[in-house]
Amino acid sequence: MKHPWRWIIGLLVIGFLIGLAILPGGEKLEFEVAGEFDREVLIELPTIGPFDMSITKTVAYLFIAVAVIVVFTIIVARSLKLKPGRFQYAMEAMYELARDGIVGSVMKSGKATWFPYIGAVFFFVLASNLIGLLPLPFGEHHQPSFYAATANLNVTLMLALCTFVFTHYAGVRKNGAFRYVKAWAPAGAPPVLKQMIWFIHVISEIFRLISLSVRLFANMVAGHAILAVFFAMALIFQSYLVGVALQGASVLIYMFELFVAFIQAFIFAILSAVYIGGALDQDH
Repeated sequence: MKHPWRWIIGLLVIGFLIGLAILPGGEKLEFEVAGEFDREVLIELPTIGPFDMSITKTVAYLFIAVAVIVVFTIIVARSLKLKPGRFQYAMEAMYELARDGIVGSVMKSGKATWFPYIGAVFFFVLASNLIGLLPLPFGEHHQPSFYAATANLNVTLMLALCTFVFTHYAGVRKNGAFRYVKAWAPAGAPPVLKQMIWFIHVISEIFRLISLSVRLFANMVAGHAILAVFFAMALIFQSYLVGVALQGASVLIYMFELFVAFIQAFIFAILSAVYIGGALDQDH
């Protein structure tokens, strides 16, 4: 990368602008960790059967993530050239990371079949994580606030449930239901030990679902909590010098959260690939 200092200065400027937005008055930026757990309705809609169709803050952020991905995909598709520039190189690198670095590195079969799902999960989680680092006007009285859809346990649980369902669907489709479930315990083990191992495997499958959802949820909430602490401390002290120093520290944390947003999307996608690949190739 040429002139990396330009990227560093750019990130510092963006971080300081976000941080300094709250220095003149704390009421200008709502940033409450407890808000991650609230079901805040933005648009009230009628209930259809057992389903409440109202648009909550979480749903709005999910819509934004989908819209960003769709618009970004259209821009990338229309900007493709035979002689790629830096932007196209970056997009191709991201695509190859999802195809070869995630799916290709852990799956022995079914790569072409399951890459669309795993790639979509990777880019959706990444977009949601990054959007959560931007102050958007969805707070009280339309104040700017930080929020991430992936910091909502319902969202991460449904994403993990998709991987859970597709994992067992892939295993049953390729191996057959009886053979797939039977392979959860080693064939050469004694009957009593085989039953115990099979039961442990069932429990581990359930914990995969829990760990996959909680890992993403907890990391995103923790990142917002750390940023909240530094922003709040900057407001508590009356000294602008101390406030600026704390904002400088928050900039470093903000830059680290960019890395966390990427790595959490990578981990979620590669674990999904591992689980689906393991169900397809039980003998390995």
